[in-house]
Amino acid sequence: MKLHIHVLAIPPPGHPDSTPDPPNVFHYTTGQKLDLILRSGAILPTAARVPGNEKPVAWFSTSPAWEPTATKCPIPGKLGQLITAKAQNGLVRITVPGTCAPYIFPQLPLIAGTKPSVCFGLLVAGLELGSDPDTWRFTPHPVPTALFREVEFFDFASDRWLAVDLAELSCRN
Repeated sequence: MKLHIHVLAIPPPGHPDSTPDPPNVFHYTTGQKLDLILRSGAILPTAARVPGNEKPVAWFSTSPAWEPTATKCPIPGKLGQLITAKAQNGLVRITVPGTCAPYIFPQLPLIAGTKPSVCFGLLVAGLELGSDPDTWRFTPHPVPTALFREVEFFDFASDRWLAVDLAELSCRN
């Protein structure tokens, strides 16, 4: 496997960016995590495996397809998705405005203070799982449920995302 690395000049925070925010971004998670998100009232930046000198971030994608790095087992593809869905009460896609996750992956060291070596490790791990880092977006801020445009569960039988009613879902919890 050949790995090509491209170094990009990233403007500092607050600098006008020529790339507009996408209209929507997607947060990929599981049914178990959705319950925690709804109880907290927001998608919270994750502090899991984040050293104290770095800011935790919440991850999003511009791709409407399942984000491979959100799979909870090290098995790529549909099999990993099926195992994750069975163990974690389904696969979930939350749609929010693109402005909720304004930063792209190369900005992670600037915004979150992540070491370049850690960023490289994240990049390689994502590529090994079949992810496209060009679709990765993040924010260091919580994204409240009031900004959710849609919440969907993946239906393996029809191979598509099915919207759920948040009001109905919250009544069941």
